Amino acid sequence: MVSVGVTKHPSARARLLLIVALAVLAGLAWWLWQQTRPGAQAYAATPIKVAVATASTQPFTRYLEAIGELEAIQQVSVPAEIGGRIVGLPIQSGQRVDRGQVLVQLNDAPQRGDLVRLQGTLENARVRLERLRRLVSVNATSKEAFDNAQTDLTTAKGALQALAAEIEQRTIRAPFAGTLGIRKVHLGQYVNPGDVLINLVGDQGLYVNFSVPEQAQSQLRPGVTLQVLLDALPEQALSAKVTSIDPFLDRTRTLSVQARLQNPPASALPHMFARVRLAQPLPGNTLSVPETAVTYNAYGEELFVVQPGQDGQGAPTVRRVAVKTGDRHGGRVVIDSGLKPGAQVVVSGQIKLSDGAAIEPVAHSVLGDASHAGTTVATGESP
Repeated sequence: MVSVGVTKHPSARARLLLIVALAVLAGLAWWLWQQTRPGAQAYAATPIKVAVATASTQPFTRYLEAIGELEAIQQVSVPAEIGGRIVGLPIQSGQRVDRGQVLVQLNDAPQRGDLVRLQGTLENARVRLERLRRLVSVNATSKEAFDNAQTDLTTAKGALQALAAEIEQRTIRAPFAGTLGIRKVHLGQYVNPGDVLINLVGDQGLYVNFSVPEQAQSQLRPGVTLQVLLDALPEQALSAKVTSIDPFLDRTRTLSVQARLQNPPASALPHMFARVRLAQPLPGNTLSVPETAVTYNAYGEELFVVQPGQDGQGAPTVRRVAVKTGDRHGGRVVIDSGLKPGAQVVVSGQIKLSDGAAIEPVAHSVLGDASHAGTTVATGESP
């Protein structure tokens, strides 16, 4: 039994030593793997590439904006005052006409026949009245007969004037000088009273009509100069002067304003869509940043401000700052509070950031490279 115990003891020790050696090797391998594997801290410390811009102060112009349309100072859809058949049409579409020029001639032959008849009746009434005037002076006729003759003369004159006016209505003339539109009728066509025959636009200039909120009343008065932009003529900025302001507000509490265009181009036409802008300069030290720098959440507006690394070493970090913004235009937004001039702010890549995150600023970003336009805009209500 002693010999059996002696033969088993070395085998147990060998197995124990083998297990210890394997454990040591496993621990060493784990330690080496931990040293070479990038840990969570290393990942967190990796700088995030973002675009930055500097908050700057510069002159800004705030604009009160409104939407309107052009209207000719003289424009009319020429109507037929009386029904009849067109027997004369001495005009062409787009023709330039003078004031009083005949545009359309309706058939007036029956009325001219009646005119001759009424002229004879009028002459007969005049002769009869003169005869009775001589007779009544010598008491050869009654005063009643003389009065009746005088009434007949007056009636004949009235009938003749009414018929002459009807004949004149059948000759439709241009009420003012201007340019005709496209003819809406043809020779021989029968027209009814009120039918539009042709449009006529005068050459006296153009108005722009627009509406603004009632709060803008103090900023508008006759003589104020406005900027007018036409979508149809995007390359031309026009100016206009306020001529009148409607003293009544409509049901939406907006104020109707009319301004006259200064030297409008020939290509500007009535009823064109117009954007009206009233300049309101802001102080020259207005602080602004690119619009993409500002983010929004349930608590308000905020942005990320760049801070240098500790002791000037290492990657810069960012700090979340709450701000209050103002007007915006041209890719920039005014910062009313919460930021100092000269601060660098992140303009793109904010979705990856948190307070204290390390960043790597990049030289250019399409989203963050907002234009440095020096204007902001406050939009008025559309008509």
